[in-house]
Amino acid sequence: MFSVGGLTMIFGVIFAISCIVAFIWYINTKIVAKNQQEWLTRFTAILLSALLGLFIVDKVIAFHIPLLTPQMSDELFNLIKNIVLIIFGYQFNRTKQTEIKEEEKTKN
Repeated sequence: MFSVGGLTMIFGVIFAISCIVAFIWYINTKIVAKNQQEWLTRFTAILLSALLGLFIVDKVIAFHIPLLTPQMSDELFNLIKNIVLIIFGYQFNRTKQTEIKEEEKTKN
């Protein structure tokens, strides 16, 4: 879209920005923070959604014009992958700890 120029390019830029804003808005409205732990979760989710939006815009919308160098794109993909793995690891550990605490309560 960016390589065509004119109105198509303007539409591509607006579409790219709206994709990133939509990712951030969706995460921001679906996670309601009640304590510090949830605020940190919200911040991580917003950061992840912004990076994911940038990655998608670079790969799908920009198509012929690379917004990121291939090395930056690979590093961004690795960063997104690592953040997702850390979030899943944290969530599975938290779920397991909650189950253990519930089992201890039922035993007593």
